[in-house]
Order: sequence, then C-alpha cells, then structure tokens
Amino acid sequence: MPEEIIHALGAVPFRMLGLSETTENASSKLPSWVCSYARRIMEDGLRGKFDYVDGIVGATSDDTKIHLYSVYNFYIKQPFSYLLQIPYVRDEDSQSFFTKELGRLASKLSEYLSREFREEDLRRSVRIYNRFRELCGKLSSLRFEDAPKLSGSDWMKIMLGSTSMLKEDFNHMAEEVLERLREAEGLKNYKLRIHVSGTDFYDLELFNLIEELGGAIVSDDLCTATAYFTGPVREDGNLLRSLAERYLASSACVLASQPEGLSLEDRISFIKRRVEESKAEAMIILRDRGCEVCGHQYPLILEEFQDFPVLLLDVDVPLAVEQYRTRVEAFIEAHAG
Repeated sequence: MPEEIIHALGAVPFRMLGLSETTENASSKLPSWVCSYARRIMEDGLRGKFDYVDGIVGATSDDTKIHLYSVYNFYIKQPFSYLLQIPYVRDEDSQSFFTKELGRLASKLSEYLSREFREEDLRRSVRIYNRFRELCGKLSSLRFEDAPKLSGSDWMKIMLGSTSMLKEDFNHMAEEVLERLREAEGLKNYKLRIHVSGTDFYDLELFNLIEELGGAIVSDDLCTATAYFTGPVREDGNLLRSLAERYLASSACVLASQPEGLSLEDRISFIKRRVEESKAEAMIILRDRGCEVCGHQYPLILEEFQDFPVLLLDVDVPLAVEQYRTRVEAFIEAHAG
C-alpha cells in the first residue's frame, strides 16, 4: 500500500498491528486458517482498540488480507474503506493497471477528505518517504558492524514506531538517533550473529529472548522491518507510475529486486544479500502457522540454505516465548564460534 498517497492528502498513514495476546473474539469471525497477524488486528478492532481510525485500506495481496478486509468492514464500520487491487503478474499491462488503480484510490480518498490531490503534494511526500528509506538503511547498517551498534530489539522498536507516525517527524528523530549511535561502542559480548526471517512479525519478547541467550540479531527480511522500507521510489516522470513500479517490485512478503517480476528466487536472493552484508552466521525463521506465504516458501528456502545453520520456529498467539528457550539456547551454543 503506497502510503505516499495518503500522506499527500494530509492524512496520517499507519500500519494496523494487533497487540492482543488472545484472539477468542476474532476466531469466531474469521476462518480458522487465517494467520495470527490478521486475527490480532481483528481482535483489537472488535475490542475497540482502533476506534480512533477514520478509514482503512486493504489489499488483495493474499487470501488472508482479503478475508480480513471483508470481515473487518462487516463488523466494524469505517467512514472510509478501499480494497486495493494488486496484479499478480508483473508485466507492462500490470504496471499500467496498478498505476490506474492507485489513481482511483487517490480520487476516492480525495473525495472523502474534500481535499484536492495535487502532484506537488505527492512529490513532496515521495521525497519524505525516500528520505525515510535512506535513514532506515543507514540505521540498519549499524547492525552489520563487528560490534553492532543497534540491537535487534531496539531496531524493531524503531521500525514499529515508524509505522504509526508521520514520516517527516520520524526522519527528524532518526537523524538524531543515527548521529548518536555512530559514536556508540557497540555490542561485543554476543555468541552468534543471526539473521531473522519471516513476514509480519513484531513481538519483541522473542527478540529479547534471542539476545538474552547470546544472539546478536544483525539483519532480517521481515515485512515489519527491512522489507518495509527497502527500495526507493523514482522521483521523476509520472509519480503514480513510479509508485506502482516500486510497490509491485518490492512486495513485502515476496520481496523482489527488479520490476520485471517477482519470484521465490528473488526473495532468496534478497535474504542472501542481507546475510552477506551483515556477516550473519545463522538464521532463525519465524513461521506463522496460518500464513500460506510461509507455508509455500519456507520448504524451498530451507533447501536453499541447507548448508547454513537454520532454526525454524513455528509461531502463533498467544506467543509462548519460554517454550522456545531450550531450542534457541541449544541452537546458539551449537553454532557459536
């Protein structure tokens, strides 16, 4: 979902993240196979945690998100709602279709907000978001150093904070944090450099456990972290077209490096680059039991990394962190240098 469109119209874009630890209400409204990410959003919505929200934009990225959008709108009426149609084929026709689809979203939101959608406003928003991506890249690279200057849990706090505030405010804060961390001493007493792989994961308890047991989380490919900001938007020409190209080429769960197409090979290549850049020595995969993306991809990802130390953890809510302790501790001890 190109947040720049919402931002350009003077509204505050944010990512809905469910924080409920149990989902008994949502489970009675959503199919049993839906992932925990969707169930927790639905649960918080039913509990009134999103009463401050004026509108939602969903996407046809996968069956879970479509079900979530439909059921959420049925039970929790929103003044504004829009389901963004995402093409699954990445070719010229798809780029043109998605460009027009973004124009329709801008038109609908403009009408709802009674505010004109202007190119100069969109250009300003694109520049702000590109600066956001640049700063996130610099912050993330601090983890690549031999003595990482940013822990995995602190990195996730920064990224989660970025999803719920105006990016111009975040950029100002990030510049200050970046300047301060450059002079930091860094983490030295760790046993193993770890890459974390997954989709919409944001529970800090598990990150804290990994670090408590001696792991240094030096990189990730999470939709809620590195996959969220990777890839700039071209600032020249038709901006809606530039947005379409960037967001189709950088789909969070199946991240690609080129606009020509998306494939599992692209995602594997992205993970490999993160591992190489960060000098990660092992990988921990956080697989959501209800996520079809995880279910389809990770057997092949595991095969690709069969010569690399990998620990696969199935996650669901409520998150039983202590049940992972023995496995994570044994994994780190077995592969520590």
